Amino acid sequence: MAYEFDPGETRFTKALRRIARDELGGALTLARATEHDASPLHPMRRHVKKTRGLLRLVAPVFPGFERENATLRDAAAGISALRDAEVMREGLDRIAAEAPEAVAEAARAMRAHMPAPEETVDPRALARFAECIAEVQDRARNWDLEEEGWDALGPGLEATLEDARRRMKRAKKSRADEDFHRWRSRVKHHWYHTRLLAGLWPEMMIARAGAADRLGEMLGQHHDLAVLTRALPDHLEPDQVTALGAHLAREQARLETLSFTLGTRLFAERPAAVVERWGAWHDLACAEAKILH
Repeated sequence: MAYEFDPGETRFTKALRRIARDELGGALTLARATEHDASPLHPMRRHVKKTRGLLRLVAPVFPGFERENATLRDAAAGISALRDAEVMREGLDRIAAEAPEAVAEAARAMRAHMPAPEETVDPRALARFAECIAEVQDRARNWDLEEEGWDALGPGLEATLEDARRRMKRAKKSRADEDFHRWRSRVKHHWYHTRLLAGLWPEMMIARAGAADRLGEMLGQHHDLAVLTRALPDHLEPDQVTALGAHLAREQARLETLSFTLGTRLFAERPAAVVERWGAWHDLACAEAKILH
């Protein structure tokens, strides 16, 4: 089933259950079929992230949000270590292939000092992940929202937009890696929300989803560079730390400039105005669905 609310659906509670169970079912299938192979970890975590984005959209009207969000967050964290190590290796390989020789040499040296990639995941972590996902998927059968129609979606959309704008301003002021990472979290949630609501007006929503996706990717690259920077002293000689560290700092600064430019455009409009406009699109899409069906 599509990761999207159908404007023709009369009860969003039913749609919430359908989408969540479909995403969690995908994660559970992968977890049970891996035989401890690490390769499906990324798609498993992606299913969880999409579910958490869905829950964030209905959080103000979903009494079970805190419990389910925490369970899914902790489940994903339990299988994240191998993915983080893979991201570091991929980043170093890219720098070694593209950067000036002094920087590339430092990247190769750091890469050589890193442990060999693990190809298996702790079976206990995988079993715990599957257990948690199965529990949430089972509870999703009985999830209920306190509102229906646009009243079920508008408040969560507005809260996420407000939080994204607030976190962007904080990152711009502090320039702290952790603030950029926290901003990325809400950008990704807004990306999921635009995908979930694409049926309101596909031509408009798909373009916005593309912009949110690009911003999330840039902020993700910024985070990956921060992780590499923190690991430099553990693997390199002082002159190599200087060369590679300066390169990483330049790349982070470039990504910050691009991210603030796109983010300012994406979040320029007041959240309340976005919610009002999208609510009008929702009403029109519902009326159109009735005519077509």
